[in-house]
Amino acid sequence: MTDLGPLRSPVIVGRDDLVALAQRRVEEVLAGSSQFTLVSGEAGIGKTRLLRAIGNVARDRGMRVAHGELAPQDHDVLAASFLDLGRAMRRDPAFGPMGRELLAIADARLNAKLARRRDFVMEVVDLIAASTEPTMLAFEDLQWADDLSLEILSDLARQTRTKPLLLVGAYRSNEAVNSAVLREWRSRLVTQRLAEEVRLRRLTRDETALMTTLILGTGLPAPRDVVDAVHARTDGVPLHVEELCNALGRERLADSRAVLDAAVPETLEDATLVRIGRLSVAAQAVARAGAVLGRSFNPAVLAGIMNRPVEALDDPIQELVDHDVLDPGSEARHYDFRHQLLRDALYRSVPAGDRRRFHARAAEFGAMLEGASEIHASVHYERAGMTEEAFQTALAAAKQAMKLSSHREAFDLFKRAVDNMPANLPEAERVRILLLYSDAAANVDRNALSADLSTRAREMALRVGEPILAVEALVNLASFARREGESVTSRRDGARRLLNELESAPPSAERETFRVMGLWLLALAEQDACRFVEARALLSEAREIASTSAVPGDTLWMDNYLAQLDVIDGRVAEGLARIRSIGDETRARGMEDVGVGCYNAATVMAIRAMDFREANVGLAEGLRYAESVEQSYCGHWLQSSEAMVSWADGRWDDALRQGGQALSDPGSAGSRAMAQWAIGYVQAGRGRRREAEENLLPAVAWARAAERLDMLLPAQWGLAEAALHGGDPERAATLADDALRVAREAGEWTLIAPFAVVGVRAHLAAGRPDAAIRYLEQFKRAIGPGAEIARPAIEHATGLVRLAEGAIGAAREHLEAAVRRWEERGLRWEALWAQLDLAGTLLRSNRFADAMALTHEVQNAATAMGSEPLLARATQLSRVARGRGEETDPWHPLTAREFEVARLVAHGLTNAEIGERLFVSPKTASAHVEHILAKLGVARRAEIAAWTSTIAVAAGSATSGAPAISGTPTAR
Repeated sequence: MTDLGPLRSPVIVGRDDLVALAQRRVEEVLAGSSQFTLVSGEAGIGKTRLLRAIGNVARDRGMRVAHGELAPQDHDVLAASFLDLGRAMRRDPAFGPMGRELLAIADARLNAKLARRRDFVMEVVDLIAASTEPTMLAFEDLQWADDLSLEILSDLARQTRTKPLLLVGAYRSNEAVNSAVLREWRSRLVTQRLAEEVRLRRLTRDETALMTTLILGTGLPAPRDVVDAVHARTDGVPLHVEELCNALGRERLADSRAVLDAAVPETLEDATLVRIGRLSVAAQAVARAGAVLGRSFNPAVLAGIMNRPVEALDDPIQELVDHDVLDPGSEARHYDFRHQLLRDALYRSVPAGDRRRFHARAAEFGAMLEGASEIHASVHYERAGMTEEAFQTALAAAKQAMKLSSHREAFDLFKRAVDNMPANLPEAERVRILLLYSDAAANVDRNALSADLSTRAREMALRVGEPILAVEALVNLASFARREGESVTSRRDGARRLLNELESAPPSAERETFRVMGLWLLALAEQDACRFVEARALLSEAREIASTSAVPGDTLWMDNYLAQLDVIDGRVAEGLARIRSIGDETRARGMEDVGVGCYNAATVMAIRAMDFREANVGLAEGLRYAESVEQSYCGHWLQSSEAMVSWADGRWDDALRQGGQALSDPGSAGSRAMAQWAIGYVQAGRGRRREAEENLLPAVAWARAAERLDMLLPAQWGLAEAALHGGDPERAATLADDALRVAREAGEWTLIAPFAVVGVRAHLAAGRPDAAIRYLEQFKRAIGPGAEIARPAIEHATGLVRLAEGAIGAAREHLEAAVRRWEERGLRWEALWAQLDLAGTLLRSNRFADAMALTHEVQNAATAMGSEPLLARATQLSRVARGRGEETDPWHPLTAREFEVARLVAHGLTNAEIGERLFVSPKTASAHVEHILAKLGVARRAEIAAWTSTIAVAAGSATSGAPAISGTPTAR
């Protein structure tokens, strides 16, 4: 293990309700009423840690705290709990002489020849009760306490009801049941209302996830498959979680397979075997044989593999139940091991020869069990060393799991089949199995493994003269290439090579199926290259071929992608409706992979069309569907989409959690890039430029390498936003200009939409209103069929430009439309900025009440979102409304047009040259110059140039923290 220290959760998990209860009890004690709380639970459940947490609560409120601890051997030591308590008090100055006096009483009374038990009890109680200082006394492992310690505790609880004393005792619940003394003692205290009892439960799956996340300490949620593995191995017992994590170390802990395959930590294994060693020989034999069968077993099958009558197992099984090794199942015919790690430790202790023999018999007898299948038999055959049988049963079970869309199960079973392939298996059959395993790996997003399997299969197919199988492997490799970000150029070449190989392959139904796939892959490459006409032609050709085949899913799959092109072409509602219709149809027909792909496509395309309300339609159902059919590839995309929708809706903490989970889980590079957008957008919106760039720059690099504009522009927009909020409008403007240029060159008109606002804002914040106007005009010319998609952004940007020009009425109309349209699209972030821009416009019209109503609404939303830029702008507007600030453009008292003329004057241009540059007459340019001189109160053009330079400096400084102005806040 590479970690320098033990891996521990830095906080107690899953016990918030009990800590809250402790806080209430501490307050009651401080008010003068003693309390006694008993904490029970199984070994490793976290009793000691909870007592420590309660102690911290008590100390924080000024109470003194002491613990009395026990070991198993203390059961026969008189007053052992109070002896240890006295030693703890003696070490703590807060208790003064109390510890020494307690130990002195014990020495005098317990060693006296005529010791009277009752006298000792009362002296100890009187000593502790005499103090008026708020105190907490904690007693751990009371299952090992002697009778005298329990008696003192009982009397202490009775005699101190009006004292500021908190008593807390902990014990193992199973040993309380088995100990008549402890059981009777606990019952008497609870029924007489002298104590309350709380029972610690095991951690839920989500609580195990939190604990594993805290232990990993990466800042990202623990991968879901790792959490599932940890929870399966530990059953949510906190000690087991920490011990397993320590046994693995952080590096191996991030791998779910390593978690599942890890040996039981030595600390737990030793404790388990010592515990089992105290049982009868018959019970130990049953426990070990049952462990070979699995976590759960049927006594009839167990009797069969042990070659004993079933009734001979009754007493040993009951003994195991009584000692918390087994739990009776919901049906009397089954028994479960209390913990998976307990079962694993027992399994490892079975001699190798017995283990193989039991597995072989388990495979035979397991087939007779109700609900059993070849899956169970394949495991036992493999562990019995019967590879031929393991191969046959695993392969049959894997194919059946694939048909049922049990993709994770199919993946594990194909691995077992491949691991046990007979040496004499024909190579063509090996190729087919490798390709099936590759498909299963792709379904659970194990893309690197899937590509490796397809590469091996292709090499083998070419070697043995199986051209169609070689092409099938090439189809898989081309699919993975897109997932993982191989360049469009390379993917286009790969798809063409695939189609060329098919031309020379012998005619067959499979050849036509793969031709459809080859055309589809080539169409995807063209789509990603923004060659939408070519992509549509290829998809239409593929659909025509598919319509004559016996695979209806291929036709519907092409229809799905044709509908996606409809969305890109601006027919958003029509395209999304068609995608969802295909999803419903394929789901109803049991075409799970096509169906879940449509759910994913509808969400991703709605995001691309900047309509997050539409993206949210069916998103939750899509996530459930992907999970139910174990289709991890689409599931990961949907999870990243969920993070994007949460960002858009203003649920930014949810977006960070969901995006972090998508990054943590093993998914495709593309889905991880989308998760990085969501996280980057949140961080940019909170004014954290560095954190935003840490997520967005890798997404940009991946998109550039993949030559995918659809993945580049969203990340680049986030970088522009982060730069603008970080006080760098020049960088924001450069990013916006570059995005507009590449989109125009490529003919991409959907993903450029949000740049309208950030581009205009950046140029205005940099003191270039003329550049802002030009940017908007260029944007509107470039947007083409995407004008309706970009409508909210165009309205918003136009409102900003009109406001900068001083056209208050026109600005208000555009900004009101922008607020309405952004809200219709579900984009809370943009809608809130539009509201602030509208508030700034209303202030210009002296409509202070309306402006402040909008501002206060934004302040509340921004506070919930944690958006510092929004709050800063809202605060500035509030100051203006109260007369404590000034809401003016940096070029005030000039208009935006006059400022543009002033800048040209500053560059030394004559009136004629200015007119030529601005496409106006020299007379009009001269009039502008005269107005500028009058408004500035200067007489010479040189003075105009001097004034302009000061405005450029002011505009630049405003972007780095000075108050924003004129509805063009520098923080935005």
